[in-house]
Amino acid sequence: MENVKANNKEELSQKREERKQEEQVSEGLKLVIDQAKIKCELCTKPEGTLIVNFDTPTTQDKKTATVVEKDMKSLVFTGNCKKSPNMALPCASVMQLGEWQNTGTLLVQDKSPLLKQSTIPCLYGGSTIEITDSGQRSVPANLQAVGAALPPKEETKVKILSAYFAKITKEAGDPIDQETEVYDKNLKKKVKVIKKVTTQKMTLEKISERGLSYQVALVVETEGLSGKKIKIKVRSGKKKVVSDVDATVKLINMKDVEVVTAAANYKTIKPQEEFEVAVDNYANDVKISNAADFKNKAILTLMLNHRTDDLSFELAELILADADKKAFLYIEVKSDEKEVEYKGKAGTEGLTNTFLNEEGQYFELKYKEQPWLITARQERKTGVTEATHCSRIIDEYHKINREHKPSGCTTITNAWCASFVGWCLSQNNFSAQLDPGAFSYGEIKTRYRASAKTVNGKRVPVPEKFDDPVWGKKTDNNKLAVGSVCVVNNKKHVTFAVAKDKNGTHFYGLGGNQGDAVKVSPYSVRNSSVFPIEYTIADEDYELPIYYRELTADTVA
Repeated sequence: MENVKANNKEELSQKREERKQEEQVSEGLKLVIDQAKIKCELCTKPEGTLIVNFDTPTTQDKKTATVVEKDMKSLVFTGNCKKSPNMALPCASVMQLGEWQNTGTLLVQDKSPLLKQSTIPCLYGGSTIEITDSGQRSVPANLQAVGAALPPKEETKVKILSAYFAKITKEAGDPIDQETEVYDKNLKKKVKVIKKVTTQKMTLEKISERGLSYQVALVVETEGLSGKKIKIKVRSGKKKVVSDVDATVKLINMKDVEVVTAAANYKTIKPQEEFEVAVDNYANDVKISNAADFKNKAILTLMLNHRTDDLSFELAELILADADKKAFLYIEVKSDEKEVEYKGKAGTEGLTNTFLNEEGQYFELKYKEQPWLITARQERKTGVTEATHCSRIIDEYHKINREHKPSGCTTITNAWCASFVGWCLSQNNFSAQLDPGAFSYGEIKTRYRASAKTVNGKRVPVPEKFDDPVWGKKTDNNKLAVGSVCVVNNKKHVTFAVAKDKNGTHFYGLGGNQGDAVKVSPYSVRNSSVFPIEYTIADEDYELPIYYRELTADTVA
């Protein structure tokens, strides 16, 4: 009797387990609908909500979820990702989703539906997001998905709110772990590995002016355009300076610069009239530690120039020729989406899609090099070389020297780099070393060459010395600065600093006797940086523009 009871009890337990498994299978096969609950263990607030953004047939009066729901607008978590630096980044800003797994076979608008058993991987953290509640409150007896009534469509207002220029500042962030696929030669297949990825914290400071050749961010703030592309133009405003009023101003897209792998190709990059950029392009960048700050923004990085490898002196001359010494720019923004609400001023087509387009709001493009650099650039434009302008080198550059006035230009004893520097400074009424050799420009006191004087009827030698008056001033901690006089090449050459390279290992100097000509050349070692005594050094002088070009003297003309 006891055996019979035991057998019955065991059989009853087995049936209960079978029924439980059947119920679990049945539960796992439930269709997922809007407002279903999801879970990610790597979120500081693991429970999230699945929002159905696409119009689909309804189940229990709610839209049915399909495999197209796989972005941060559909999988909504309000916490931060534990895999992000210091767990500081919102899940929405770093989420990188793969493909849905274990989906249904019944097609809903030609897409596989999500089931409660469905999962999706997050490639950023390496976790699996699960559906914990399908959203259904009971299993409907008869599901008629095809032809079911659609809910009223919720209209999302699309707005272009503002557009402006900003200065970009970047600082190092904490490295993060990122899953990626690499090819394993031994296994002869791709495998997933975790790699350390360097991050940056980026800040944008709204600005109203910037110098020619410098970089800026053009920022467009939006609503309802996440992931959509917009088109941007920079136009000339107020009066004709660099182009006709309302005409486009061509500029360099830094995206074109960043993809160059061979330095020789920088010179092939052309300026553009129109730019296309996606909203949230920075918000979705896992390498930006504060990416969430750039939600609903489209950010375009520009070089205010026609060329990447040097200042466009033709633009500089147009700005210099203007009475205000600056060009006025504004921004035009367009979206291909329907019924866009623009919050700007009326543009050329009647849309209120222009920004900064009024007095007091224009962005000002200036040419900020010092007067002596303008003179040096004019000599370069003239094409001064030893072969073509030796008489100019002798009669103009050497002639300003107090005592040492070489009668040639092609030998070491007739070197003219220091004479060129002194001539450019003197032409603009700034002090200079007027009895120079290149090394003397590293000293702020005046150089007096060795000579002789008569004492008691005898000629007595007078040694070389540096003495009053003081002609120059050194930069702060000998820092490189735009327009500073720099002694280089083991104190055997002197030139004017005009830019630096992208890595900061070299600076570009504009000077004479560089390859027997006036030209721009790269230098890696600098002995000193000095300004004439009359010049007031500004903080902005220490920020040099970046030239993108090969680091070989022969290719830097």
